[in-house]
Amino acid sequence: MQIDPYFQIPQRPVATTRGPVQLPMFFKEGDYVLALFLARRDRVQHLLADSSFTPAMVLGRYAVVSLVMANFNVCSDRPHAIASLAVPVCRKHGFQPVSPWRELFNRADQRHMGFYLLHCLTDDDHSMVVSREIWGHQKSMADIDPQLNGGRLNCQVREYGAGQPLLAFGGVGPRLGRLRPLSFTMFSWRKHQLLRSILDSRFPLDCRFALGFRLYLGDQDHPAINDFRTLGLNGKRPLVLLSSDCYQGRYDEGTVIEELQEAKPSSHRLRPLAGSSLRV
Repeated sequence: MQIDPYFQIPQRPVATTRGPVQLPMFFKEGDYVLALFLARRDRVQHLLADSSFTPAMVLGRYAVVSLVMANFNVCSDRPHAIASLAVPVCRKHGFQPVSPWRELFNRADQRHMGFYLLHCLTDDDHSMVVSREIWGHQKSMADIDPQLNGGRLNCQVREYGAGQPLLAFGGVGPRLGRLRPLSFTMFSWRKHQLLRSILDSRFPLDCRFALGFRLYLGDQDHPAINDFRTLGLNGKRPLVLLSSDCYQGRYDEGTVIEELQEAKPSSHRLRPLAGSSLRV
C-alpha cells in the first residue's frame, strides 16, 4: 500500500462523551461545495450579535455569507455529511486586516479573518456531539443527500426522520477555472472560550458559473433555516460557487485565543422573513 505523507502526521486522542477522537481529524475522500452569497450587512451583523465578530468581506451595504455543503465519505472519525451557514468574520477587538479579501488567499495560519459557523446541519449524531464538545459548533440533525457530479449539483436537506424539506440547493454550471487548494481559518465559541482552528485543504477547487444554481428554503420553523430566511437567501443565486469531488483535508483541534469569565450568551435572532416555499 502506498503511503500518503499528507496524512502521516501525529494525532492525539481528545476525550468526548462519545469516546476518544483522534485529532487532527482526517477527511480522506469526499465532495465539497462552497457557495458565496450577498446579504444585507445589517442583518448579518445582527445574527453575529454577542459573538464578538463583525462581517469581514463587505461590499457597501452587503456582506458575504456562505453555504457550505460536504459529504465526507472516508473520515478518520466517522463518515458524515454537513450543510452549514458560515460567515467570513473579523474580531471586533484586536488587529484588523487591511484587506480581508486579500487575506482569503494567504496561508490559513497567517490570517486574521476567518469563518464562523452560525449553524450546521449534519446527518450523524456522533459527529454532532463530537463537534459540539471539541469546537463548540452549533449542530443539529438532518437527513442530507448531497449529489455532486461534475458541474451538476443537487443537495436536498430534510428534517431528520420526518422527511419535511428544509432546503434544496442545486443547478448546473460549467467550470470557469480552478483555484489552488483553499484552507480555512475557523472561529468558534466553546462555552466561554473563543477557539481558532484550521481546516487545511489539499485539492484545488473548481470555480463554476454561479448563475446556474439557486437556493430554496422550506417553510419549517427551524433555527438553521430561520437564519437563511432572515438573510433573505430564499430563491437567491450565489455570487461565487466553488466545488471539488475529490476533497481531502485535516481539521485541527484549535487553540484558545480569548476567554470570558462566563459562558458567551446566546445571540438574539431577527424575526424570520416571509419567503416562497421550497421548490424541489
